[in-house]
Amino acid sequence: MASSHLFSKTVSKLDKYALTWYLVLLGTIYIFIIWFPAHPELTRRAYGIFFALLPLSLPVLIFLLWSYSWMCYVRLKKYAATKYTVLEVRLPEEITQGIYSMELVLRALYQTGEVDTPIHTHFKGQTRPWFSLELASHEGNVRFYIWTRTAYKDLVESQLYAHYPTVQVHEVQDYTLSIPFDLDKYDYWGVEQKLQKPDPYPITTYVEMGLDKPDLKDEFKNDPMNSIIEFFGSMKKGEHAWMQVIFRGHKGDGYDGWKAPRSKMYTGKNLTIDEWAKVEIDNIADKTKDENGKINFMRLTKGEQADIAAIQEKLEKQDFDVCIRMSYICEKNYCNNTRKAGFPSAMRVLEHGSEGRGLNGLAPMFIIGPFDYPWQDFRNIRRNILKERMYHDYVLRQSFFSPFRWHPYIVLNSEEVATIYHFPGRVSVTPTLERMLSKRANAPSNLPT
Repeated sequence: MASSHLFSKTVSKLDKYALTWYLVLLGTIYIFIIWFPAHPELTRRAYGIFFALLPLSLPVLIFLLWSYSWMCYVRLKKYAATKYTVLEVRLPEEITQGIYSMELVLRALYQTGEVDTPIHTHFKGQTRPWFSLELASHEGNVRFYIWTRTAYKDLVESQLYAHYPTVQVHEVQDYTLSIPFDLDKYDYWGVEQKLQKPDPYPITTYVEMGLDKPDLKDEFKNDPMNSIIEFFGSMKKGEHAWMQVIFRGHKGDGYDGWKAPRSKMYTGKNLTIDEWAKVEIDNIADKTKDENGKINFMRLTKGEQADIAAIQEKLEKQDFDVCIRMSYICEKNYCNNTRKAGFPSAMRVLEHGSEGRGLNGLAPMFIIGPFDYPWQDFRNIRRNILKERMYHDYVLRQSFFSPFRWHPYIVLNSEEVATIYHFPGRVSVTPTLERMLSKRANAPSNLPT
């Protein structure tokens, strides 16, 4: 036990200084170049075992590599053959609809079709449709966009007009294409968001903030979108800030992806969000077992009771697989490195408590670095590769499938997603948030024909 503790402590120290992989590499070189030649008899036996097992292991390895390459190929082929549309949502001076309206839009976009059998997945490359809710700042000019497959364009437009009748929706050219990947001219940086605790625990939502109450006066509203919009609106000349909330309906059938990928990190099993929630509730309830092994719910603390109730409430609404990605792109003469601190902090308004205290909250995963020591990134090779990967992942709106899936996506329900992304009312007075001066209205019914 003591040796195991010492080993884990040593590995932790090596990880802190980014030395683990270097020592593994040096150890491998030592074994094959120094130790093996010094022990010819053991070397002969080791090679004998290796070549004896090769006829069994090599076909398995080839099949796994082929399977991975084939799935990447068929999905990329299907993606290239599918048309996509970017819709800009222009807001009026005043939006009277609450955040619940965005939740209704999301419910209509809970699409789990197109993938019914393994044939659709493994041979046709079909995937569940996903959408991207986006916020972009072009040198401080903040605008709202929605990215979708062209086949779902009419559905998206109809739902937006149904629940936000005063907005205007226009098909526009993809704004990301106006900024190419050019390391000589631009610098790139970004983060993705993860959950501080297991996915069944909810983040702070607009309902908890009281924003679902129709009689709440504007002066008492604290819209969580304001912190993001204000930060995006602070961009100056040559600076661009992008945010996308990529989501798809959480189905959990395993045909075109993991059930809830982070579940394996916490439980060791591949579980749906419902199965994972049951595990988390059982873990809480197990704390109340008496000497006979019986659960006594009367022994639960108020906090534990609240946790169980919150998990159960999260499951009452539609669940989505979600990736939240934020990028900062700037012309090299206008970059402001202090901006990087704003991206992680913009989401902290959705935390129940700092560093995982309370129920749940969002925490940043850095896409590019950090590289704290010079031996982690020689001549910026790794950094430049990660910048290119981040840029292309954003432009392609990819997250759920290889070769684009680098971080495990999270599972949020419609209430949580609507809290993160919605159209603010007049409580948001950011001067750089472009609004229309007039409302959209239908023509009078008595016009002469």
